[in-house]
Amino acid sequence: MIAKTAISTRAFRFLLQLAEQEQPMVTARVLDDEIGAEGRTLTGRALLVTGKPLDSIDLELADGETRAPIEFDHATGAARCFHPEAGFVDVAADELRTWRLDTAAFMALVCRLLGLPSTRKPIPLVDGHLWDLGAPRLGRRTGIPVLFARRLVASDVRASLYPELKLRLGTKPSLLLTSARWVPDDLTLPAVSRIVPVETVLTCGSHNAELDLDRLAAMSEPRSAEDTREVSPVDCSPDGSWLRIHERQYFFRGKKKRLIRLLYEAWARGTEWVGEAWLLAEAEYDSDRIEDVFKDRRPEKRNAWKEYIETHDGQVRLKVPARL
Repeated sequence: MIAKTAISTRAFRFLLQLAEQEQPMVTARVLDDEIGAEGRTLTGRALLVTGKPLDSIDLELADGETRAPIEFDHATGAARCFHPEAGFVDVAADELRTWRLDTAAFMALVCRLLGLPSTRKPIPLVDGHLWDLGAPRLGRRTGIPVLFARRLVASDVRASLYPELKLRLGTKPSLLLTSARWVPDDLTLPAVSRIVPVETVLTCGSHNAELDLDRLAAMSEPRSAEDTREVSPVDCSPDGSWLRIHERQYFFRGKKKRLIRLLYEAWARGTEWVGEAWLLAEAEYDSDRIEDVFKDRRPEKRNAWKEYIETHDGQVRLKVPARL
């Protein structure tokens, strides 16, 4: 059994990724870069609602990036910022526009994907992080309580869920859906039979977002002690926007996605070192030095890329320690 919606799989995956952010918001420019015209579908259906305008923006410089505060002329409504290389420059209103994920509307969308009627409203259990979606029919199975959690990989979020979940002990264990692409196999929560990333039950090859409810039903049973599998230390989304090394996750945009995917594919093939010049050319960068791709004036971000990439004598690979 398949439950579907008019939202495309691409747009739905974007919403899942947005839901994993501490503040689930996106700038108008990034929304357009990531999903183009489909962004209007999300705003038109009020899955994304108007957010607070940016009060600072990222600027590209010859030697990296920096962030500049926005100055507003309240008399004219004009905005500008100081560019270290160009002086004061005007900033268009569209550059400051943001969109925020309406989590209530998103949970209602997930309910529809589960085949629940439009009269069924998600019940918030832990503000902004945990919802009771109901008990949909999953394949031939009925009466399975389904919950949804976002940002489950954050330890403080998990801690906030425990008191509410403990109240459910003694009732039928729930299936817990999550917007996280990955959760540790050994993660257990009170009154939860199984934790299932929604990404893993999206129907492959479908233009519109669909959940395979038969597969979800099969995953509703708790794993037995014998049902263990070796988890790869590295995983990467098909488009390179998400990378996991052990339990650390990284997110990428623009041409960096192609670069990361190429490094992952090399690691997966067992030929992890690739030529730096080849890699940058394949990812359509003009530079022949990878540090130019990640250069940033902000001290806290300047060397962040070295946490997951290493270089040696013109060669580059993902940095995968034996264990974090």
